[in-house]
Amino acid sequence: MHEKKGFAFKVLVGILLGLVLGTLMMQNMPVGIQPGDTLEVSSSNGLVMEVIVPDGKDAAPVNIDGTDTTDSFALAGLHGQAALDGLSDATGQPVTEMITVDRKGVTVKPPATEVVYVLGQVFLRLLKMLVVPLIIATVLVGIASLGNIKKLGKIGSMTAFWYVGTMLVATAIGLTYVNVLQPGQAAAKIWGDEAGSAAIASQTPADLILRIIPTNPIQAIAELDVVGMLFFVIIFAFAMLAMGKRRTAPVFNFFESLNDIIFVLIGWVMSLAPYGVSFLIAHTMATQDVGFLKQIGQSLGLFALTVVLALVTHWIFLLVMVGIFGKMNPFKFIQKLGPAMSVAFGTNSSSATLPVTMRCIDDMKVSKRIRNFVIPVGATLNMDGTALFEATAVLFFAQAFAVHLDVGAQALVAFTSVAAAMGAAGIPSAGLVTMTIVLSAVGLPDSKISLLWAIDRPLDMLRTTVNITGDAATCRIVQSFNPDIRPEDDDVAEEYEPIDPTASHDDPVVIDSE
Repeated sequence: MHEKKGFAFKVLVGILLGLVLGTLMMQNMPVGIQPGDTLEVSSSNGLVMEVIVPDGKDAAPVNIDGTDTTDSFALAGLHGQAALDGLSDATGQPVTEMITVDRKGVTVKPPATEVVYVLGQVFLRLLKMLVVPLIIATVLVGIASLGNIKKLGKIGSMTAFWYVGTMLVATAIGLTYVNVLQPGQAAAKIWGDEAGSAAIASQTPADLILRIIPTNPIQAIAELDVVGMLFFVIIFAFAMLAMGKRRTAPVFNFFESLNDIIFVLIGWVMSLAPYGVSFLIAHTMATQDVGFLKQIGQSLGLFALTVVLALVTHWIFLLVMVGIFGKMNPFKFIQKLGPAMSVAFGTNSSSATLPVTMRCIDDMKVSKRIRNFVIPVGATLNMDGTALFEATAVLFFAQAFAVHLDVGAQALVAFTSVAAAMGAAGIPSAGLVTMTIVLSAVGLPDSKISLLWAIDRPLDMLRTTVNITGDAATCRIVQSFNPDIRPEDDDVAEEYEPIDPTASHDDPVVIDSE
């Protein structure tokens, strides 16, 4: 599998090269002021002003201390002395210092940074291109090949138990760390009076439950609604089981062939992984603002440390579970899963990493029938790292807003975090989108979520790595509890006989398979 150890080493080298390249680009080709930036500027006469850069790239009135200017200034992309000169013209004051207070995103970049972005996105899009056919084919074949609904019921119940259980453990670990380290106390002096200043999101966990069932499965596939698509594929596979193998043989054989073809494509795409991961990380580093990172680091550094410690602790917990219940040496497990963890760290997308995770499981003595069900479901619903992050962040905001959450409220945070994480898409920073659900559950405003974007990328890399580790660990554990489903019996296609599609419902006529 991609030269196994050699592939993981190449991806690691790609990550390191990406960090070096990105750091050099950040220092020598800074992205400068971005549309929508909120800046704090200081003039030589001691005047301090808040400047909000217009959202558009073109010249437009600049908001200074809450008032739009009458003149137009093109500030986006300026950096260094050019930025100070542009701000001096906009404010009418000799600006000597600029600090980025808030940043909505990076849309104006130097040409070289844009090239790195495109190259990284090419790799990421190639991976995402395979996600839909991979989920459809692997889940359908994994369920239909079991042949016995009782087997599927056992696998499904065990998978659900481990997925929900490990996510609850993850939230408990996160809440423990944030209660002990109290990372939100430092921000309480600034935000303590803002608990009621923002509107609460109206979305509830019930919305996520209803979202599971798509009103149009084709639309769910087209819009990459993985949860709805997965639900339809699962019940479709159940229907195949109910009809029996002989009558559904043409459908099964088609999807099994599709599954094999997709894995060939995965092999081709993964040969680009060391380069793709390198470009993705280089772009992430190159688009950072050093001053903004320092400013954010002072206020959110302890929170980031809290999340990292909690994620590492939960990762170790998963390895212990693999050793005890999965009956596999944890170090060997890490070695086998190394390529998937490397790609997860580089892409910070569970969905994009799905093809690699599937390939890694092949070396863990896990039946394809178990793998094809457990892993795609996990890539969609099992988000240990995301649940941990959301619970930790919500309690951090509670501390920052000087709002006390008792044990009952924190338990609600834990359960809501699990529900929200299960509804989060397997894409970068999806946890920040669903976090509003958890905040609303305990009556906290979502006004400061945007601050987490500044430190979210490295944290998202770590929690995505934890997410896919949880998927693989559950897969190995389910296999150890189902020894009768043996990997050596995976060639189940021979049990399916091709039949004449024009045959009547009860016609036993079978076409020669040769």
